[in-house]
Parts: sequence; structure tokens; C-alpha cells
Amino acid sequence: MNQITKSLAAIAVSTALLVTAALPVQAQDREQRDVERHELAQMDMFLSLMQQFFGIIESMHEVASDPEKSAIFQLHKIQEAYEERGEKPRTAVVMRRVLEETDNTTIRAATYLMLGDLLKENGRSDEAIEVLRRGLDESLRAAD
Repeated sequence: MNQITKSLAAIAVSTALLVTAALPVQAQDREQRDVERHELAQMDMFLSLMQQFFGIIESMHEVASDPEKSAIFQLHKIQEAYEERGEKPRTAVVMRRVLEETDNTTIRAATYLMLGDLLKENGRSDEAIEVLRRGLDESLRAAD
């Protein structure tokens, strides 16, 4: 072999060794970047969840500090509980009691709407129309 061929062979072997040695480092770098990307995604998800959580807390505070909103929300929750037990129609008793006990126009209007929907869902459309008309009459009188 002449000197140039030997030099080229030596360069080729050296290059092959460098490339082979660099492969595990590149793979490790890629794995590290993947781990870092995953960790950043988890942090981003955590921050998003925290923002949602604080939004819920803020909404609950707003509802809880307003008696009208609180009463209407509680009425919804009572309806959900009865529905979960398979007794949603029993909510009508609670709604009628609310209508008997409060003069608050906002709570009454919301209750009339909820009661009308409940009656309609249970095949009592005529009664629903009657209830909704009473609610409408009250709302119109209150608006004057």
C-alpha cells in the first residue's frame, strides 16, 4: 500500500470510530430531550389544572356570597341528587315550597323555569304551561 492509501485508510478508520462513539451520545441527548419535553408537558398540564381549580374556587365564592345565586345553585344540586336516586320528579315538592316561602323575584323566576322544565320532562305539559305562565305574569309585574 502506498502512503496516500494508508493515510486515507487511517482517516476512514478514525472517522468510523468517531461516528460510532458519537451515536450513543446522540441517542442519550435525544432521550434527555424527550424526558425534558415530557416534564415540560407535565408542568404545563399542572399549571393549567391549577388555573382551572382557582377559577372554580372563584366561581364558588361568587355564588356562595350572593344569596340569590346560592339559592338557585342549591336548587339545582337538590335536583341532581334526586335525579341520581331516580326520583327527579320529587324535586317539584321542593320547588313548590321555595315558591311558597320566598318573595325574591330572581329566585322565584328561576324556580318557575326549573319547575316548568321538570313538569314538561315528566309528561305534564299542561301543568308546565300553567306554571310558566304564572312565572311570566310575576316577572312582568316586577318589571313594571
